[in-house]
Amino acid sequence: MSKIKSLLRAYSEKSLVEFFRFLLYKEYEYRTRQIHSLKTFYNKQLFLSRVTKIGTGFHFGPREIDIRRSNNSMIVVGNDVTIYTPINITATDHIFPESIVKIGDRTRIGSNTSIRAAKRVVIGKDCLIAQCVRIYDYNGHPLAPGNYKDMKTLRNQGRTPQQEVNDIVIGNNVWIGENAFVQRGVTIGDGAIVSANSVVIKDVAPNTVVFGNPARKILWLDDSKESAAS
Repeated sequence: MSKIKSLLRAYSEKSLVEFFRFLLYKEYEYRTRQIHSLKTFYNKQLFLSRVTKIGTGFHFGPREIDIRRSNNSMIVVGNDVTIYTPINITATDHIFPESIVKIGDRTRIGSNTSIRAAKRVVIGKDCLIAQCVRIYDYNGHPLAPGNYKDMKTLRNQGRTPQQEVNDIVIGNNVWIGENAFVQRGVTIGDGAIVSANSVVIKDVAPNTVVFGNPARKILWLDDSKESAAS
């Protein structure tokens, strides 16, 4: 009923040209919502077909997804998780027999973020992962340059050795800013903040803010610890 009243009010207050434009815009809004709903449903079903386990209250976006999971690997998503799309999540078994990506309850992950696990990537509860964040527990190619006498060790042909893969563990209530890069072997403590554009190559203490390339502690969020450190 309110929509009819709104339409009648617009007809009485606008010229014919303005009213025609008003109708066109309302039609555009309605069509956009319907397309958005269909895309969201479609991509959500694709996502659900690739994950191993997912909780209740999952929220998803309408844009494209790239979810890759090997048969022996796992992608586990908790309750009330929100993922904005596009998104890339990979759990591969080409280095270790199995791998896991685990996302905790109530965590939100921004668009264009990429999470790749050859062993283990764990994201805790109540985390905020901004858009365009990269979280990789392996380099993707061997570090050794190789040579043309030993073709198997060339970076573009060799497999990343197991010693160049290391777990990433992100605690609860962690905030990771836009364009940050969390590299292999890193543990981020509860309540920490990783500032935008930072490259994290070593552990981050709980309740601290880190910034830079490589990321360094710039602030304690717990005054008592800062006083003790000084």
